[in-house]
Parts: sequence; C-alpha cells; structure tokens
Amino acid sequence: MRKEPPRGEEVAIAAPDCYCGRLARLQTSWTESNPLRRFFVCPKSEVGGKKGCGFFVWVDIEMPPRERALMAWLLRTKREFEDQIGRARAREKKLWIALFVSWAFVFMIWFGSVV
Repeated sequence: MRKEPPRGEEVAIAAPDCYCGRLARLQTSWTESNPLRRFFVCPKSEVGGKKGCGFFVWVDIEMPPRERALMAWLLRTKREFEDQIGRARAREKKLWIALFVSWAFVFMIWFGSVV
C-alpha cells in the first residue's frame, strides 16, 4: 500500500516531457481564477511570443471555491501593499533629495556669509 505524504508538505514532482520532447517547465499561476496553482508548460512557451508545442498540464488539484476566493483576496491585498510600498519608497527618495538640497542651501548661505 502506497503512503500519501502528509498534508502541507512539498512533494518532489518529476517533470514530464512536453510534446516537442523537452522537459516541461514548472510554473505557478498568479491569476485570481487559479491562485498559487502549479502547472507544467512547454519550455519554449512565452519566448518571443511563441506558444511552444502547446503542452500544458496542472500539477495541483483545483481549490474549493471558498479557498480560491480567499487566496485571490490575499494575492490582491499583497499586490496593493506592494504598490503602496513602491509609492512610499518613491516619496522617501524625493524627501531625501529635498533634504539634501535644503542642507546644501543652508551651508551655502552659512559659509557664504562667513567668508
């Protein structure tokens, strides 16, 4: 009798050969319809806009609707936080530049009047 791996543990998956004879590439879906679901695809796909040989097979089973909705919400929230962090970093950079310019201006006034 074959034992199944405990839930939540990674399982080593052998990559199948695609239709053109190469080892298929393992990717993860980041779409809201299939969040974090892994699949194999032809390694020539998406290179220069080509579709490769068209090989595609899901590795993971489909999530139940409630879990899928939760994962989609988590991914959306993650993207929103990443966008907020990007905007905050850009604002911080502008503030550092403004601070440096103001210091340079103060030093020019201070040392310009001393000499």
